[in-house]
Amino acid sequence: MHRKTVLIAAALVLLVVPILFYRVFFSPGDDGGRNAGEIVLAHDKGNIPSFQRVFERQGEKAARETGVGFVPEASPSTDLFINRMKAVLPTREAPALFTWWSTWRMRELVEKGLVNDLTHLWDRYKDDYPQGIRDAYTLDGKVYGIPYSVEYWPVWYNKPLFDRLGIKAPETWDEFIHACEVLKAEGIDPVLASFQADWYSIIWFAQMIIGQDPDFYVRLCEGEASYSDPAVKKALDVYGDMIQKGYFSSPSANMFTNAGYLWNNERFGMVLCGAWYYQTVLIDQGVDVDTIGLFILPPHNPSADKTIMMESGPVLTAKNALHQKEAERIMDWWLGPAGSSHFSEAFGAFPASNRIDPDYLTPVRKDLFYVMKEENTRIVNRYWEATPSPIVDAAIRSLSAFILHPGNKNQVMDELTAAARQYWDGQEKGE
Repeated sequence: MHRKTVLIAAALVLLVVPILFYRVFFSPGDDGGRNAGEIVLAHDKGNIPSFQRVFERQGEKAARETGVGFVPEASPSTDLFINRMKAVLPTREAPALFTWWSTWRMRELVEKGLVNDLTHLWDRYKDDYPQGIRDAYTLDGKVYGIPYSVEYWPVWYNKPLFDRLGIKAPETWDEFIHACEVLKAEGIDPVLASFQADWYSIIWFAQMIIGQDPDFYVRLCEGEASYSDPAVKKALDVYGDMIQKGYFSSPSANMFTNAGYLWNNERFGMVLCGAWYYQTVLIDQGVDVDTIGLFILPPHNPSADKTIMMESGPVLTAKNALHQKEAERIMDWWLGPAGSSHFSEAFGAFPASNRIDPDYLTPVRKDLFYVMKEENTRIVNRYWEATPSPIVDAAIRSLSAFILHPGNKNQVMDELTAAARQYWDGQEKGE
């Protein structure tokens, strides 16, 4: 009898835990916030208030124009958000709308049947979007999300600091290294980077691979090249040399919650981050817009194309959620010119739709938009989305250790080679 009681109790726990995850961590209020004509959009940007404000405005605009609004509910960090969403998406407590990441980050949700196919909506607006945006949300010929933002990853630099030290925005790798040397000689961290978010440990690694050979980077991400390749070693050599020469800030620096203070006090010169960093971190933390400049990081291999990483964030609809028709109505509106332009302009994001005039962009972002067009800058998907999650997770662990011990490049290559082989071999076996 005792054993039977324990089994029943365990079963009840398994049923209740996903519900508690949603109620505790998204705290949406009565009925999950899904009252008549109103549903929830869950997102992971709880540590960046401006995201919440813009999502609120988008939900209110949707209500006025479609009759169906939504309430954004934030999780305080990306790691917690991912774990919690995996717990609730298989249940009826799944939020009807939620943000996610493109390409490989979507695959697990698609394979488990947790998200809806939105191909019919994309076909309705097929002439409005670049094929590359649609491809970022396409798996096996079906499209599963719509873009809420498209962002690029330049280097942001402190213009008055550069002017005072006689540094110009680098156009070549040698000029970039010169800028690092001048800043370091002044006792200023050349480049801000940190462990505040562990995923950031992969950013400079990916950028070094891209700067070595962007074609190789694409093949590597897609399993057509190996982490044991000499190109990876060359990239790690360059990256490790930068670490050993002290070009990066202490890993304990707060590049998301303390960057405004560090910028205004000239504690660092440059930071490689998504274009969202401009508003949601620098401006929101009191940095004067006139002090912010940007440039596209030149490749360290002179024969490599000038390339920039793209981060495209989709909104998905949960297959197990309530109010499917209402959610699709919002997605239809958001993908159309009215919804797409409203969010892009409210957030100041780069336009995803070809029908949006980019004149609303701030001058510095508009400069990047037109420089990319004029220089025919190549765009590649960010590493986080471009390659399978198990490989990214292994890379985060290995590269976090590499930042502390930059001489261990062979260990990093061995670990990533093993992780990639395990994943791709598993795919061939149908695991």
